[in-house]
Amino acid sequence: MRFVALGVIFLVCLASAPPAAAAAVPSDTAAATSVDTMAASTAVSPVAQTTAPDGALAADTVAEPTTTFELALQPDRSADWTVTVTYDLRTDDQQAAFADLAAAYRDGEADFGPSASLYANLAARASETTDREMTIENPTYSAVRRGTTGRLELSFTWTNFLADAGEERLVFNDALSTPDGTWLSTLGENQVLRITTPRGYAITSANVPFADNTVEIEGPRSFNSDDHIRISFEESVLGAGSLRFVGIAVIIAAMLISLAVLLRRNDRIAVRDRVLPGGGDDPDSTAAATAEEPAAADPPEEDLSLLADDERVERLLERNGGRMRQAAIVDETDWSDAKVSQLLSSMADADRISKLRIGRENLITLPGVDATGGDNPTGTENAAADDPSTDAGPDAPPR
Repeated sequence: MRFVALGVIFLVCLASAPPAAAAAVPSDTAAATSVDTMAASTAVSPVAQTTAPDGALAADTVAEPTTTFELALQPDRSADWTVTVTYDLRTDDQQAAFADLAAAYRDGEADFGPSASLYANLAARASETTDREMTIENPTYSAVRRGTTGRLELSFTWTNFLADAGEERLVFNDALSTPDGTWLSTLGENQVLRITTPRGYAITSANVPFADNTVEIEGPRSFNSDDHIRISFEESVLGAGSLRFVGIAVIIAAMLISLAVLLRRNDRIAVRDRVLPGGGDDPDSTAAATAEEPAAADPPEEDLSLLADDERVERLLERNGGRMRQAAIVDETDWSDAKVSQLLSSMADADRISKLRIGRENLITLPGVDATGGDNPTGTENAAADDPSTDAGPDAPPR
């Protein structure tokens, strides 16, 4: 009886707008209704009221969740989406209800939270407008509770999302349109849309503010055909490849400086040996010469934030002996669980890493590294005890 009561509380709190998962491709009217308010797909009621198990009337206030739509644009014109809904679980009952229902969401069987079916319908409708085939691939559902915070997360890849404008230019705009108009007309309260530039490209024009090649729009915000989001990208001489070249150039310059200092010191010693009696046997002169020499500069440590996501994971693995827990990668990068899971799956498909299931977690290794070696991989000690994601229930996914 307690589970039923808590389920009613949280289903009311988490109930999303249209049951898009039940329809393959909606009719024109239904599509216009569902796509006109994408934000509604993750909206919740701020206050839920039901009868507690003991028959008394209980009122649980659920704060308005925050929703983040992250679009990581790719050079192949696809977009890696991560939709995250974060709830403030203020009571024990809310936390218990979330834990009970998290397994259903992770299995993709829940009728609440962000759904891949909604975006599949949007992609189908946008394909009609753009005349290029779009699909939703590799949907992944995640539900995690850490303390009083519960998080539902959907990630997927939307293919052919960007338009090819020719001359190495890409445009973000037309995938937001359907035959009935735009499907992104509003952002609600506590909602954020974040768009990151494809690797090796730079923003050349945009009708929305941007910084560090990233567009971030906070709700509430309304869009129409006159001021809808339009961003143009061009291949940049300061793209990811060029940044790696700059890093290498800095290291080489540091090495040349160190070499010059060493040669200068050797020249001083040679001059001293020719001028001073006893040559290099005079300890006082040796100490004085050494005190005048500047210390050789250490090569600057590589800034991982300048690297592409996949290269950053490889660097982390190299720094940790070629082996890391998936959860440790999440902690080091401060990325979401779903983003790390999707990125690692892509890298594993390309044979750039290997994934080994150990208990309830994944061990990530570089090619050629023995995952079962004698050394303990980074962060695997007491992994189950330290991993806060176990709060989500016994069916929490491996990290």
